[in-house]
Amino acid sequence: MIKTITTITDQLNSLRSILRSDDYLQIQPSGDYEQVRIKLDHDIQISFLFDSLNILNKPLTINNVHDLRITKSSNKCQLNNEQLTNIRKYFDELIQNQNESSSLLSIVQSIQDHLLKNIMTIEDVSTMSNKFRGADLIFNRILHDKSIDRSQVIIGYEDRFTGIHEIEFNEFKKVHEHEYGVPMHRIRYFKINGCIVWDRTRKLDILTGSKQQNGTPYDTEERPILVQGLYHFDQSLQQWIIQYPHITLTSDNPKVPSTNETCLHERYHIVTWNILFDYYQPALIYTSQRYRSILDTLKSLLPDIICLQEVTYNFLNLLLNEIWLQENNYYIIIMKNVIDSGKEKSYGQLMIMKNFRPRSFSICPLDLSDNDEETAVATTVTKQKISKELLIARFGLNTKATIDLVNLHLHSDLSRNASGKRCQTLENFFKKMKTSNYMLIGDFNFGDNNLREQNILALYENKVHDLWKDVYNLDQNPGYTYDPSTNLCAHITSQSQINRRLDRYLIHTLDNVSYSIEHLSMIGIEKIPIDPLNINNNQLINQSDHYALQLIINFRTRSISHRSALVILPTLNTRSFIRSYSKEYYPSAGLWPSHFNLLWPFFDLIDCQNDQEDILLRLRLLLSQYPSFSIKINEIDSFIENNIIYMKMNDESTKYVRQLHEQLIKLFPQCLRDKRSSCYNPHMTIGQFDNEEKFNEAKSSLILHESFEFPVEYIYVLQRPHDNDTTPFHIAYQLPLGPVLQPINFKQINSVHIKLQEFFQTMNLYETNQSYKRKQEKFEKLSSCFQQMFNKDTLHCFTTSFLPYGSYRIGVNGQDLDTVFVLNELKSTNNKTSFDESLVQLKHDSNALNNHVVNLLETQINGNLKGEIIFYRKVQALFSIISILFNDQTKVEIYVQIKINNEKPSEDSIHGVQDIERLVTYVRCPPIFQHLLTFIRTWAQHVGLYEQVYGYLGGYSWAILCAYICHTYLPSMKSLSSIEQFSIDELFLLVRQFFSTFANFNWSSQAFRLYPKSFKQMNLLEKSSVHNRGSMRIISPSPPYNNTGRATINSTRDLIIQGFQRVLQLLDTINTISPEDKLNALKEILELNNDFPNEKVKSLVQLTFSSENSNELDEWIGWMKSRLAYFVNACEKECHLVIQTQSSIEYKSNNTEALYSIGFQLDPQTLIQHQNFSNCLKKFVDQFDLCLNRKESMKISYKIFSIHDWKLERMQAKTQRTTQ
Repeated sequence: MIKTITTITDQLNSLRSILRSDDYLQIQPSGDYEQVRIKLDHDIQISFLFDSLNILNKPLTINNVHDLRITKSSNKCQLNNEQLTNIRKYFDELIQNQNESSSLLSIVQSIQDHLLKNIMTIEDVSTMSNKFRGADLIFNRILHDKSIDRSQVIIGYEDRFTGIHEIEFNEFKKVHEHEYGVPMHRIRYFKINGCIVWDRTRKLDILTGSKQQNGTPYDTEERPILVQGLYHFDQSLQQWIIQYPHITLTSDNPKVPSTNETCLHERYHIVTWNILFDYYQPALIYTSQRYRSILDTLKSLLPDIICLQEVTYNFLNLLLNEIWLQENNYYIIIMKNVIDSGKEKSYGQLMIMKNFRPRSFSICPLDLSDNDEETAVATTVTKQKISKELLIARFGLNTKATIDLVNLHLHSDLSRNASGKRCQTLENFFKKMKTSNYMLIGDFNFGDNNLREQNILALYENKVHDLWKDVYNLDQNPGYTYDPSTNLCAHITSQSQINRRLDRYLIHTLDNVSYSIEHLSMIGIEKIPIDPLNINNNQLINQSDHYALQLIINFRTRSISHRSALVILPTLNTRSFIRSYSKEYYPSAGLWPSHFNLLWPFFDLIDCQNDQEDILLRLRLLLSQYPSFSIKINEIDSFIENNIIYMKMNDESTKYVRQLHEQLIKLFPQCLRDKRSSCYNPHMTIGQFDNEEKFNEAKSSLILHESFEFPVEYIYVLQRPHDNDTTPFHIAYQLPLGPVLQPINFKQINSVHIKLQEFFQTMNLYETNQSYKRKQEKFEKLSSCFQQMFNKDTLHCFTTSFLPYGSYRIGVNGQDLDTVFVLNELKSTNNKTSFDESLVQLKHDSNALNNHVVNLLETQINGNLKGEIIFYRKVQALFSIISILFNDQTKVEIYVQIKINNEKPSEDSIHGVQDIERLVTYVRCPPIFQHLLTFIRTWAQHVGLYEQVYGYLGGYSWAILCAYICHTYLPSMKSLSSIEQFSIDELFLLVRQFFSTFANFNWSSQAFRLYPKSFKQMNLLEKSSVHNRGSMRIISPSPPYNNTGRATINSTRDLIIQGFQRVLQLLDTINTISPEDKLNALKEILELNNDFPNEKVKSLVQLTFSSENSNELDEWIGWMKSRLAYFVNACEKECHLVIQTQSSIEYKSNNTEALYSIGFQLDPQTLIQHQNFSNCLKKFVDQFDLCLNRKESMKISYKIFSIHDWKLERMQAKTQRTTQ
C-alpha cells in the first residue's frame, strides 16, 4: 500500500488556494528559520516561523511553528483600535481552543471568515449599495435589448392630477418627442408579461439586478408594525392579526386536551430551509431573484409546516404579502430578531403552519448555560447584544399526546468557540427538555465529520434519531445541504469549500407514538436565471447557499385496543379440565383461550421496531425480574354485578399476580383506562350470562371439587385482527419470566412436540441436567459472595447487579457461563458510607476505579470459593474480565462494567443482557427459537464454522440469524397447541429456510440486520473501529449496532457460505417428502463432517504449544487466540493469501502440549519463499515474547509442511490427541 506524504510545499500551496491572490502568502529567511506572512482582508496579516529542515514532511500545525501572531500588514489598515482589539481577542481565543494538532489552514480560514462576516468598512458599504438605476436607463435597456419582446412591456407612470396610468411601451412618448410626452421622472414602474421588473417606489430592479442607494429593495411605502408572536391572516380585515392568548410552554397544562385546531394531522409535510440573509455581498448573491424564487417554490409545495432560518424583515415583508400564504389558512410565528433586523442587522427563524396553530410556544436564548433549569421560560429576552434564539412550538398528536417542534439555528464556525457552543446547546437541550416527544429541525451548522458534536449525538443515539441516517446510507447519499462544489451561493459564502450536511431533522423516541418516513429529500437544488427575461445568457444562481430538506412523515399514536391483551395462560394439561366447566356457559370460549388478564386492553402491536424497543423490550426486562411461579386454583367465585362466574386463585397466587400487575401498570400507565381498572382482581372467566336468572342457575352447579395447580413460565400477548370479530385471538408473543430462559430439555412442558424432543435427545442436542445445575450452582454462589460485600447496608451511592448473559441466559447448551457484574452510581446523596467514599474518590480515574472493583471481587471470590477453584486469572483488555475454572470443569467469565453519573440506569444497556433480550422478544416463541438455534449451532460446530476467535461466527451471530428465520417464517401461533405440537416437519422447514436464505444472501456487499432502522451509519471515526470490521456484517440490534461478525475475513466468509451451500446440495440429493425423510435429512445435516483441511489446501503452518501443566497451557493458548486475528488478517490483506483456519485446538493426552494449524492454498516451498508472509509470521511469533505471564516452561514452535506430510504425521500420532 502506498502512503501519500504531504510536504510543507503542498501545505503552503493549500494555504495559498484560500487567499485572494498567490502573492498574499510570502516566505523569506529569518535566521535559522523561514518566516511566513499571510495577508488577509483589511490589511491584516498572520505570520509565523518554521524550521524547514525539521518540518519537511510534518503537518503544518500549531505545535510545529513558532511565534504565531496576527498584526496589521501596513499603515493602510483602516480598522480602528476597537476593531483591531476584537480581532486579536478572537485570534487568541481561537488558538486557545485548538489542540496541538490543529492545522494552520483551519486557523487562517476561521480568521478570514471572521473578517468577512464581521468587519464593515466604507469600501464594503459602497460595494453593498450599488447605485439604483433610473427609469431612463431601464427604458434604454428595453429599447435596445433584442431578447425583450417590447410588445409585452407596459409602463406605469404618474399623472399629478389623475394618478397612475399604464401605457404600452411602443405607445410611450418622452416629453421632448410629443407635446403630451411624459417626463422620465414620472415613470413609476415597468411590467413585462404582467410582472413588475422595475419599481421606483419599492426600489425594485429585477431587470438589471441593481440595488437602491437608500433603503432596501423590499421597502414599501407602508410597512406593517409587528411584534414578536403568532399571526394569522384575517380575510375580512385583509391584514395579519396577532393571536391571543399566547401560552408559553412552561404555562401549558398537559392535562388540558389539545383541540382540533392545535393538532397535527397523522400525515404531514414539512420543509426546513436556511434562506441566506440579504446582508452578505448582495452584489454577488442576487437576493431579489433568490427570494422571489424561494417564495415560488414554497407556493408550489404548500407544506403543512415551514421552518426557515436566516430570515430578515426584508424577506418577511415579501412573505406576508404572498397571496398563497394569506389564502391557505397559514399561521406564522415571528421572532423579534426578524422584526428588528432592519435596525440591528440581526436575523432569526420563522415557523409557518397550515390549517393548525400551536397550543403553546416559546422563544428562548440558544446560549443556554449549565445553570439554566428550563429550556423555555419566556418569549422575550432582554439582551445587551443580539443573540441567537430557538423557537419551540407544541402541537397535539391527539387529544392527549403532544409533540414539540424546535426550529433552531446553531452557531456557525465564524462564531468564537462555535463548536463548544453547539455542544453545550445540544447537551443542555437533551438533558433539560421536560418531554420525550420532540423534534429538532433546522441548520445545525456542523457536518458528519465534526467529531465533538457527533460524539454528543452518539451519547444519545439510542433516543435521538437522525432521520436522514435512518433513510440513507451516508456513503451512498451523504446529504450535503451545504455544497460549495455544486451550489453557487455556497461557493461564494464558503471559505473552506468543504461540503457538509448542516441541516437535519432529529427526532427523539416518542412516548406512545410511532412514526414512519414516507419521503425525505433535498429540494431547491436547481439553479435559477439571474435575468428571468434572458434565460439563455448562462447567468445563474442558487436560491440559497443551503439546500432545503423536504420531509413527509406519518405519526401514529400508539393504539391501546380491546383486540390486544397481556395474559397468563394455563398449561395445556389443564385445558380439558377447565374446558369441562366453561364450554356450556362461556360463549366467548371459542374466541378466547382460558386465561387470566394482566392488562386488557393492551397495545395494538404492528410488528415494527418501535414496538420492540418501547413495549416488548421494556416488558421483557421487567419480567426478567420476576421468577417463574405457580398458580393454584382453589375455588369458583362470581361477579354478581355483571353476571360472571370465574375460577379464583388462592391468596398466595393472587398476591403475587397483583404485585406483577402493579409493576406492569407503572411501566405502561396508558393501559389503566379508568378507576375501575385500578381495582385489579385476577380471574379466569368460565361463565358469562345475559341475565340474573341464568347466572343463579349456573352458579349453583359450578362447584370446584378439587383444587389444581399449574406453573407460569411465560406471559403471552394475545391479539386478533381489526377487521374480523369472528376470528379468535392468537398468540402474538410468548415472553418468558425470570432472568434466564428455561433450558430446553426432554419431556419439557410448554415446549415442542414429544417426537421432536426425542430426536434432540437421541442426537445429544440437549444439555444434561448435571451440566446445567453446575452452572446454576456457580452463578448462585458467586452472586451470594458478591452480595456479602456490595449491598444496601454497605453502599448508599451505588447499586450493583450480577447477571448472566450469553448461552446460559438464552437457555441453550454452551461451554462457559458468561456473566456481568455492574456497579452503577446513583444520584449523589449526603448519607455516604465509608465504602461509598472510597469509590467516589476514585470515580474520576476510571482505570483506578476499575482495578479497585476487580480486586474487591477477587478478594470475595478467593475468600469464599478458593477451595473449589482450579484456575483463576484476570484479563485486562478493552474491558476487565475475570476468568475462573472450577474443580468440576465449569468455566465462568465475569465481565466488569462500571457506570458513573448514571441518572437513568434502567435505560442504559448492560453488557450482553439487552443483546439477548432483544432476540427473545423478536423471535415471538422462545422454545422454538431455542430448538432451531441449538440445531444450527451444533451443525456449525461439527463442520468447523463456529468460534469467533478463529475468524468464523460466534454464538451471538448465529443467534441473530436464527432469530430472523423464526420471526419471518414461523407460522402464526393460534394457541398453545401450536407451540407444543411444533413438529419435526416444521423444524425441517425452518432449517431449510435458514440455509436457503443465507446461502443466497449477498454477504460481500450487504449488511444483515433484523430491522433496517436499527443500524445507523457510523461516522468516519467509528468506521475505523475494530467493532465495525469484518467480511460478514451481521449487525447487532442493540446500540451501538456493532458488527457481530467482525472477526470474519474473506476466506472464512467464503467457507461459511460454502457450508450453507453444502447443506442445500445435500437436501437436493435426498428425499424430504415424508416425516421420516425429514427426520433423516436433519440427522444427515448434523453428521456432516469438518473438512479441515479442505481439498484446496496445499500446505499448513502448525503451531505447537507446551508447558508444565494444563493451567499454564490454557493461558498460553489464550494468548495465541488474542493475537491470531491480527495474523490471519495480515495473511489475507497484506500477503493476499487464501487461508483456512482450524476451528479447534488439539491437545495431546498429557494436557501439557497442544497443536493448532492454519491451511494455505500455496505449496510449502512457495509459501516459505513468500517474503511478506515470512514477515507476518515472524511478527506473529514474536508477539509471544510480550506475554506478561510467560514462564520459562511455556514454549512455542512452528513448522510449515505439505498437506501430505501433515496427514501422515496425524495418522502416526492419532491416539495421543484430543480436540477441544
